[in-house]
Amino acid sequence: MPEHTEYKLTTTNLMCEYLVNPLGIDTRQPRLSWELHSDKRGEHQTAYQILVATDVELLKQDTGNLWDSGKVVSGQSVHMVYGGVPLQSGMRCYWKVRVWDSEGCAAPYSNTGWWEMGLLAEAEWQ
Repeated sequence: MPEHTEYKLTTTNLMCEYLVNPLGIDTRQPRLSWELHSDKRGEHQTAYQILVATDVELLKQDTGNLWDSGKVVSGQSVHMVYGGVPLQSGMRCYWKVRVWDSEGCAAPYSNTGWWEMGLLAEAEWQ
């Protein structure tokens, strides 16, 4: 896999359900999004990998114990539906993403984002 010392494509502004680090997410399969930035005109994402974990320390080790999407060949960076372990009420989920550029080079992982699940079962509201 080609690697760069200078990365042409970076990911920022990680969002879950259109929000940065939100509380009270009430869907069991939240949608994840990120913004792409590049100094190179016409640069674009060709693939991505999302890691989601219960602990930020796991992400520092590039481990997604809730979900590791693996490398997905896609230019899409919005509405990526969470596809991992079933989420529970009150759970905090930490995540990061990395992308591959038009030359097939992997950029470093993004900074870590998070979301916290709300109450998912009607009985929990009582």
